[in-house]
Amino acid sequence: MLFGAAGFVSDVACPPHNKIRNMGLDNQNIKGADEMVRKLLEAKRYIKEDVPEIIGIEATKHFKKNFFDEGFDGKKWDSRKSKRLGGTNGQKVLSLSGELAESITYRIDGSTIIIYTDKKYAEIHNKGGKITVTDKMRRFFWFKNKEAKEAGADDVAEMYKAMALSKEITIKQRKFMGESKELITIISNRIQKDLKRILG
Repeated sequence: MLFGAAGFVSDVACPPHNKIRNMGLDNQNIKGADEMVRKLLEAKRYIKEDVPEIIGIEATKHFKKNFFDEGFDGKKWDSRKSKRLGGTNGQKVLSLSGELAESITYRIDGSTIIIYTDKKYAEIHNKGGKITVTDKMRRFFWFKNKEAKEAGADDVAEMYKAMALSKEITIKQRKFMGESKELITIISNRIQKDLKRILG
């Protein structure tokens, strides 16, 4: 399942070296023109080569951090209704194994940066919705029900029993990927800082 990171793409054109000189910015007319041209060319290279990688890295970090924060752009996810058994992340939401968060990565396709996860269940958690309980799921729920009973976790056992007897399960939306004002600010500040350093 792919989630396109719309709004995180920048196509910026910069005039080539020879056109810069034709504009009268050679060292015969303006003192320090060669250094100016060097900086402009470095800024062009940065935008073309470095910016896509920066966007991909920052977006991946930001979306993974949402699992630690248990929310998206300052909006907290709904908490768990019942405790879970086992796991390495206590009772944190969507963090039983940590696999979903760790699966988030990126790739660059031309001038487009795509942030995605290959986990099939990612979309239903990110958007919310209903899923049909299959026979395989039902067997799993009964197994977890028995496991919870043996562990003395009656509330967890009842939760799995209810799921096993259901035809459909409603998955609440717990958005962790998508257009993010916080992320755009992070990326914008990073690029502005780098360009200031290059052109300064």
